[in-house]
Amino acid sequence: MMDLQKIYGDCWGGEAGEWNTSLQNKYLEYMFARFLEENFVIQKDDHILNIGIGAGYWDRYLSYKVPDGSLTSIDIDRSCADNFAACLKNESNNTVEVLCADAITYDFGKKFDLVTMVGSAVAESCKTDAIIKKAILVLKDTGALYLQILHKDADFDIDRFCQENKASITDRFIDDTYDIHSEYYRIVKL
Repeated sequence: MMDLQKIYGDCWGGEAGEWNTSLQNKYLEYMFARFLEENFVIQKDDHILNIGIGAGYWDRYLSYKVPDGSLTSIDIDRSCADNFAACLKNESNNTVEVLCADAITYDFGKKFDLVTMVGSAVAESCKTDAIIKKAILVLKDTGALYLQILHKDADFDIDRFCQENKASITDRFIDDTYDIHSEYYRIVKL
């Protein structure tokens, strides 16, 4: 019981709680799902990889999209991985493989129908090119990458990156609602 109380406190206490309950965060959560629903076709037996667990809300959402498939969630931060694994255990949601590792160097041993990176996963990696290259590398030939980049000061040139890495942006949406700059992309291999 103590572990679940700590997890709850980590997600809802102090600074995290103020952000997690803010209108801006709720809007971003909605937009994550909206862009996915409008731009991706997910089959119930697909295999999904999510890079960057954070509080685990996005991963939970994805886990219910593939009842006959799989979701692998990876985060380099031990507390994020452990907290999410504990929440899944409490919910009896055993459809998710939770990994604590560096997604850039980890050998997944398989390819995925969909790879997602939303929220601060890209910015926090501090290795934008490398982490997006890895995401594309682990895609099946018919798969797609859902990439969402936050912040106006992101100096990453996604068009240049795709051109240099044999990938193509098939859908994009840029949003500045609530003064939060968000870029949403659907990327496929060429």
